[in-house]
Amino acid sequence: MSAYSKFHDLKMRVGVSLITLTLVGALIFFSYYFLVQAVITLLIGVIAVVGIGEFAEFCKAKGAEVSKRWMMVLGALEVLAIYLGGIFPWAVEFPLGVLLFAIFVFFCLGYKQVTNAIPLVSMQFFAICYIAVPLALMLKILYPGLSSHFNLRDGRIWFVYLICITKVTDIGAYFGGRLLGKRKLAPILSPSKTIEGAVAGLVFAVGLSVLFSFMSAYFAIEVFQLPLATAILLGVVLSVGGQLGDLAESLLKRDAKVKDSNRLPGLGGVLDMFDSLLFTIPILFFYLHTI
Repeated sequence: MSAYSKFHDLKMRVGVSLITLTLVGALIFFSYYFLVQAVITLLIGVIAVVGIGEFAEFCKAKGAEVSKRWMMVLGALEVLAIYLGGIFPWAVEFPLGVLLFAIFVFFCLGYKQVTNAIPLVSMQFFAICYIAVPLALMLKILYPGLSSHFNLRDGRIWFVYLICITKVTDIGAYFGGRLLGKRKLAPILSPSKTIEGAVAGLVFAVGLSVLFSFMSAYFAIEVFQLPLATAILLGVVLSVGGQLGDLAESLLKRDAKVKDSNRLPGLGGVLDMFDSLLFTIPILFFYLHTI
């Protein structure tokens, strides 16, 4: 196989990634301005809505007549509820309330059609938990000062750490798989993924995590404390979690018999872009609750 055929999609990936990283970097840098905070919250809500819409299409490809509109509306409400719950003490139970309301709505929608009620209710509720909740937790990582559970005041470096470790795993797996890959990691779910690529992604993630640890110690960053042993362990867990998240979305697409979750140039779809983060966000979120 020629070098070109191995990296035929690299140019598009790099171009889209550079544009995305530039925009994300600017938003993160100015994220503590109120207007930018509102934009970020709205953006995450839109991403969640689009992702849920893509998942609804997976369900419809399986012949399930899910209510795409209600799924998207309730997903957006869950993102808003998690955000408000971190700002106002009286809204702390809103996220749970939205989830309970979602169960109520999905059951009511099933009253018209008894057949396949169990998978329909389950699919629709799963979309909220799988997509909207993890994406909304990004706000809790970026703005930890909004939550009384955290001992932090500024989560921008942790937010950058999350994205960097997750995406460097993807980069390491991509290059490692194409240059060294021989043994298939999950031939049924994703034939292009290899064990060598997975190991390369893990090594890249741990290496970058260790670098973050050295930087935090050298610059004595008060809002980002990452001891070396923790950096290694967290790098491993986030890398493995990200790769499992990637395979999880591949499982859904394989079952629905679709190649990409959408047709966005260079991305495929929102779920294709955020599949790894859907698993790594909760991991880092719960870790931050322990420090």
